[in-house]
Amino acid sequence: MNQDDEQQLQQIKAWWQRYGSGILLGLAGLAVILAGWWGYGTWQERSAQQAAAAYAELLRAEQGGELAAAEAAGERILDEHAGSGYAAMAALRLARIQVEAGERRRAVQTLKGLADSADSRAMAELARLRRARLLGETDQEAALSLLEGEVTEGFRASYAQLRGDLLSQLGRAEAAVAAYREALNSEPGLGGRARELVRRKLQAMEAEA
Repeated sequence: MNQDDEQQLQQIKAWWQRYGSGILLGLAGLAVILAGWWGYGTWQERSAQQAAAAYAELLRAEQGGELAAAEAAGERILDEHAGSGYAAMAALRLARIQVEAGERRRAVQTLKGLADSADSRAMAELARLRRARLLGETDQEAALSLLEGEVTEGFRASYAQLRGDLLSQLGRAEAAVAAYREALNSEPGLGGRARELVRRKLQAMEAEA
């Protein structure tokens, strides 16, 4: 080894003594971060698979008429996989199962939870609409309060239709007429059969107003 090589080697050794420990610590930290990221990704994938399996179990039980098993599967999704994409769908089905089992109060609470936690405004508005329908069976005023405020265009007609029904039950003919007219004039509008039904209700309310 010539003198120049020996000098370069000594410089490398000195540099490593000065910076080597810091580099090793940095590499160790990077390894920890990468391991954590990989582990988190694996956990997410495993959690999504478990949520999908639980939702499939809910569907099988529901289709087989096993409401207790379906409800248990739905509750498990909401408890253990609330952040998954299956939670909202499970909540809607769970509320329907609870209604079929005569547990309307539990269904109202399930829909309230969905409305409060939904990631999308559309899902929250759908849950609020269904909750108002259930509440309207026993408490029209409470149901009306849920329908207050602006909603997206896709739900405007349905909200106005239900508001008209509730006002009609409360004997507020003029307000019901205004709500039914809003339902008929909203775009996108109601479907054919629903539109015809609202038109008949409007005619009946106009005769009383």
